[in-house]
Amino acid sequence: MKSTVFSAVAVSIGYILLGWDFTTVLEANAHMEKEFDLQNGHSIQGIIVAVSVFGAVVVTIFSGSLLDWLGRRAVLIYSSLLLFSGGVLMLWSPNIYTLLLARLIVGSGSGLVFTCVPIYISETSSPDMRGSLGTMPQFMFIVGIIFSYCVVFWMTLVSSYNWRVMVGSIFAPSIVYFALLVFYLPESPRWLVSDGKISEARISLQWLRGKDDVSGEISLIVDGINIIPGMGIGGNASSNAQGQSFVRTSTSQLSRYSSLYWHLSDPLVDLLGSIHENMSDTGGVRNNFFPAFHSFNFVERERMDEYREEDDSVQQNREAYPGDEGNNGDGLQASLLSQGASAEGYDTNAPFTSEGSSSYLRRHGTTGLVQEFAASLQDHDIEEEEIHEAALFSHQPVHHDVEGTRIHPSRQQIVRLSETADIKPKWRVLLQPGVRHALCHGMLIQVLQESAGINGLLRYSPQILEQVGVVSLFSDIGLGSHSTAILISALNALLMLPCITASMILMDICGRRALLLFTTPILMLSLSAIPLSSIMNMGSVAQAILFQVAVTICFCSYVVGLGPIPNILCSEMFPTRARATCASFCSLSFWFGRLLSIYCFPVMLSTIGLTGACGVYAFMCSIILLFIYLRVPETKGLPLELIAEIFKFSKQEY
Repeated sequence: MKSTVFSAVAVSIGYILLGWDFTTVLEANAHMEKEFDLQNGHSIQGIIVAVSVFGAVVVTIFSGSLLDWLGRRAVLIYSSLLLFSGGVLMLWSPNIYTLLLARLIVGSGSGLVFTCVPIYISETSSPDMRGSLGTMPQFMFIVGIIFSYCVVFWMTLVSSYNWRVMVGSIFAPSIVYFALLVFYLPESPRWLVSDGKISEARISLQWLRGKDDVSGEISLIVDGINIIPGMGIGGNASSNAQGQSFVRTSTSQLSRYSSLYWHLSDPLVDLLGSIHENMSDTGGVRNNFFPAFHSFNFVERERMDEYREEDDSVQQNREAYPGDEGNNGDGLQASLLSQGASAEGYDTNAPFTSEGSSSYLRRHGTTGLVQEFAASLQDHDIEEEEIHEAALFSHQPVHHDVEGTRIHPSRQQIVRLSETADIKPKWRVLLQPGVRHALCHGMLIQVLQESAGINGLLRYSPQILEQVGVVSLFSDIGLGSHSTAILISALNALLMLPCITASMILMDICGRRALLLFTTPILMLSLSAIPLSSIMNMGSVAQAILFQVAVTICFCSYVVGLGPIPNILCSEMFPTRARATCASFCSLSFWFGRLLSIYCFPVMLSTIGLTGACGVYAFMCSIILLFIYLRVPETKGLPLELIAEIFKFSKQEY
């Protein structure tokens, strides 16, 4: 799994560039105004900051189509080129118009990075590492802020202050980012499967997992393509079995809640909560509930060695069916089917490997999902002759009557993958009940994240520290007030790194929902303490200390919960064929919220002051906490395909 971690770290370097640009622009604004002789400084400052957000908004509109057309890796490469060219232009920028163009280009690259990186990490990570690696972009973002503060602090100490070097030096790490993406980063296996390139997907997954046997995970991914009715493989509404309603059968579990809770809450919260409770009751043996994980778990099972000889025989069977090695060739399909037989030989209790999450949920519904997880479900296995029959069928015309064959549904999907590989998601997929449900969750949580106001506090941290008087605590070190404010801001950012590290460790242990429910009240209380430090009658030193402690707790609680988790959730909830389109909509919500924050925060500081602004943000955090409690489900440890399927079938049943 070292390759998976390496790819997550490499792709997250883009967030270092975002953190660098996030901090340096405001520091360079004052020098831009002097050099370009700008009369209306505040308006130009707002334009310079907002134009990059405008570029991010524009490119995000098309990012979903680009990600589905070009692939995740190609879009990331283009984003690094945009960041490089924007940095070079800012390093030159002979006039304000060139600078604004450079800011627009950098914003476009930032928009692509922000949308694509969480998707790539979620699609390449295994379920029990997805949360930890999904927190990596937030870690890198803070690293970028620390680096930028160090550069800014050094420049405040020198006599000649070159703001172009400050904002334009982003081009240097962009070169490193480009090299890593081109030479070391594989394409997302889920995108390759959705594009019909199963052979390349298997190679990519083998590199990411560090082993040759990835048949179980490939089977799960292939089955997960069919979760949008009418768009994927075998996407027929008539194939959906009518399971019992989770609402009717789980009344005893939910009796502790009042009717008001029942009307306001999302049933998915209780459904997924029940799944994780049942998993915990078995002592945390995850493979009792997800036997498919046997084929792509972190630790190799010792019993796999007993079947090495069967691998050799399966390899001989594959060689008996030579064919085109292209992405969609029949020989490739036969090879994959034979590998599927081998994978199932290892695991006789693997309903999600042999049948697929989609087929299982169609037969049992979400109620059966919860009940049979608890019973460590035992499903029918595919006989070896059925696999060989499916392999032979891959050489026959596809117009055979599916109902008249003995081929397993999962095998039919692999055989027919070449027919539907060129189908791309249309805008109408957003109208599907499960996709629409998840999209509303994703867009709303992104807007609420920005409404907490932490990004505004973080961006204007040096100016706020000077205004409140925290710099007076360090007056003895012999630095100017602005240099001291930059130094304190860098120390605040440095303190966030251990908190993000703790978040990475706990994300797949405690879960996303638990971390949000724990850290959001702390965030709300720390924001309330900031105006309290101004209202209470205390000395200036005590007031400055209280303010600094409150701000530090505020930042640290944010980066543990509300900072990284919205992006993680937005990369987990959607089906593969709709993931990029839906994630682009969620990113649009974020950038519109960021644009609103850029304009509202300075206005609030000038009208109601920092005390009133933090009071508003504390109130918004209470709304966020209520939304998390009622509407945000737990997704830790579940395959992406199963999460999307649960969203879909829950809406069909409810």
